[in-house]
Amino acid sequence: MLDPIVPYAPGKSLEALAAELGDVDLVRLSANENPLGPSPRVVAAIAREAARVHLYPDGGSTALREALARHLAVVPEQVIVGNGADELIGLIALAAFEPGDEVVVPHPSFEPYTTCVALAGAAPVASPLAKYETDLEDMRRRVSARTKAVIVCSPHNPAATIVRTKPLLAFLDALGADPPLVVLDEAYGDFCDDPEYPDGLALLRRHPRLILLRTFSKIAGLAGLRVGYAIASGETIDRLNRVRAPYNVNRLGQVAALAALEDGEHRRRTRQLVIEERAFLSAGLARRGLAHPPSQANFLLVQVPDAAASRERLFRAGILVRDGAGVGFPGHLRVSVGLRATNEKLLALI
Repeated sequence: MLDPIVPYAPGKSLEALAAELGDVDLVRLSANENPLGPSPRVVAAIAREAARVHLYPDGGSTALREALARHLAVVPEQVIVGNGADELIGLIALAAFEPGDEVVVPHPSFEPYTTCVALAGAAPVASPLAKYETDLEDMRRRVSARTKAVIVCSPHNPAATIVRTKPLLAFLDALGADPPLVVLDEAYGDFCDDPEYPDGLALLRRHPRLILLRTFSKIAGLAGLRVGYAIASGETIDRLNRVRAPYNVNRLGQVAALAALEDGEHRRRTRQLVIEERAFLSAGLARRGLAHPPSQANFLLVQVPDAAASRERLFRAGILVRDGAGVGFPGHLRVSVGLRATNEKLLALI
């Protein structure tokens, strides 16, 4: 079963790449990280908690779940916290997927979707994107009696496009009275400014088989601590807790996420910066004749004449971007939104 699975390739560490470059300062625009870093409140919370890392964390992330429930206007029993949203994808597979099941997945998309499906012994059913857009009609056609779940990623990684409210509602309604699970990955939803972006919580009230995935990695800048969460019906969360490992979210991650949740101003600053710099990058790329799908995430998928050579040129100048060939889009570069000085440098080089 393991032989067909390709391990996730995160690439070399920043430290290894910096050593390779020598004196050149390296900026990573390949991992969709927060250009502002974490809130100062987060750093202070980690420092206060550091002396307690010899103690096991709260196994149920109780304080964080309760704070999230208040923030989201749900009950704590509808929230589960994981070691990144990646772990939650694995918990869904472990709790729900069995040999003989099928799971409809957009293709290409975030690689762990299909990996977790395969590890559970189920069969991923690929639904090709319509160029850069999730094709909900195609996904619906691929749903069968064997379909246990459908995974939708909005904003999509790596295309950066969204699924809009009206088509998504029609899709959910078309699944009928006894639908499969629908996993809606909203990892990049904090950066959307399209008024047609769906309200996942409102959808959940209408469609109890929905599971929303969110993360503190992007908007809160906690990628190094790995804290994600899912919102679903109480019954669904109960099932996920039955397969969750004890102490799955570390002590520093829990206090950091709590502090991040309390700092709304830092989230607003991050969102504003990403939206403004995304527009700046888009305009600069357009002037250079470089096309990309309209982005609602904190990155852009840019079509370039020679992606490998462009990536190498940027790397040698100290800017690391993701070659689209590794995420299903040859001839493209996936470029995270950075600070203005970095974005200006990237435009000059690309």
